[in-house]
Parts: sequence; C-alpha cells; structure tokens
Amino acid sequence: MTASRTPGTLAAGAVRRLRRQAVRATRHPFTGRGPHPVIVHCTHHKCGTVWFANVLLGVSRHYGLNFRIGTNRSAAAVHVPADAEVVFYQPAHHFSPQEFGRPVRGSHVIRDPRDMIVSGYEYHLRTDEAWAHEPDPRWGGGTYQALLRSLDEDDGLRLEIEWQADGVLQELTAWDYGQPDFLELRFEEVLADEHAAFDRLFRWYGLTDDAVAVGHRVVDQLTLAKGGAKPGHARGGSPSEWQDRLTGAHLEFLRERTDDVVGRLGYDG
Repeated sequence: MTASRTPGTLAAGAVRRLRRQAVRATRHPFTGRGPHPVIVHCTHHKCGTVWFANVLLGVSRHYGLNFRIGTNRSAAAVHVPADAEVVFYQPAHHFSPQEFGRPVRGSHVIRDPRDMIVSGYEYHLRTDEAWAHEPDPRWGGGTYQALLRSLDEDDGLRLEIEWQADGVLQELTAWDYGQPDFLELRFEEVLADEHAAFDRLFRWYGLTDDAVAVGHRVVDQLTLAKGGAKPGHARGGSPSEWQDRLTGAHLEFLRERTDDVVGRLGYDG
C-alpha cells in the first residue's frame, strides 16, 4: 500500500468529506438551489496564480466546496474527481472543455507579456522550485537559476524572454478566448481595483450576495498590498513595470521570438 493510501490517510479523507457535507448542509453559496456548474479558474505562470488559488480555496473552505488542482507538480494534467466543485488549472491549457465532460462556469486571467518577463526574471533568480535547480543540456548542463544568476540583468532578461517564449507565452495565444462560459480578466485590471474585479468574478460564478461578501473578506485578508496569499512570493509588480526594465533590444527580441505576442493580445495600445 502506498503512502497516499494508508489507513490514516483514508480516515483523514473521510473526516474531510464529512466536514464538507456538514458545512454544505447549513451553507449554500450559489443563487438558486439546483445543480450548479463546476467553477473552473484557468491561468498562467506569473499571472497571480498563488493569489487566485488561495482566494478560491478560502471561499471553498467556508462553504465546504470540494476544491481541486487540475495539474500536478510535474505540470501534467491530472484526473479531476467527479465530485470536484472548484477546480484550478495552471497552466491553463490543461483544461479541455471537451474532455472535462461537465458544465462549467469559468474564468481566465492573462497579463501583459512584458511584465510577465520582468516578474519571471525576478522570481526565477530566487525560486526554490525544483525545475530551476535541475541540470539541463539547454543551459550547458547547469541549472536555469545558476545560469540566470551568472548573467547581468540585460542578458538575464533576454534569457527569460527565450525561456518564456517556448512555454508560457505560447500558452497565452493558444487559449480559446471565445468560450461563452468563461470570464476573461486581465491581471492589470485586478491590480487596479481588487474589490471591483473580484466582485465581478464572484457574481459571474453565480454566488449569492452573502457569498460575495465572504469572498471579499477572503480577498481583503490575502490582498497583494499585504503580501498576498504567500508573503515573499508575490512582488506586487505594478503594471507597465517593463517600461523601466526592458530595452528596445529586449522588446524587438520578444516580438521576433513570439511573433508579436504583445500585439496579438492587444497590449500594444
């Protein structure tokens, strides 16, 4: 028997299910009493992932909703249990409406790719995520973080552009922005007015007024102004920070390397 299936683990899981059922018997977060679509939030690296996940987790716990992560630590898609009521996907492309098989009420967040580059550069200089510390032939047999730290900022930002161009920035343009069941948000809009953005989000999910109020209390506790859901993780970078960090050469390299992802997402205006 594996560690994840020990009697103690199974018992703890049973206790959590019973607790959720008890909470659900006295609290109901959704308008109407019929079946509600699964809440699905999809996002990308450096688009407020930890922040949004913990806000949704906080609301889920208050109402006894079954919160699940739709990816595992190796960033591979995982099976989502049939009883999941709130599901968080990062990277976003692991969500597939055809394969999910259930009605959803979803949200999707993107961010100015130029600010994603700056934020990613700062984060990857200090992250303890395993992938950044694994030797890789792409980095001359060393690690991504070691290579990044060996470079000055100009070359480091260029390396970050190259790394993101092959991954997260491709995800941004691969997403289907025409899904009627999804509310599209820009990270900059959320930063500009957290209360208004989350109010819109919670009501899009179909939450009652009381549940919206609960959601706002969770947001107030986790606001980026106070360090976010994981103090020390989020820098709270302001929109257009890239203007002070990226040179004309960086921007041209980004345009060439991504077939102008900035313009295609409407961020060049």
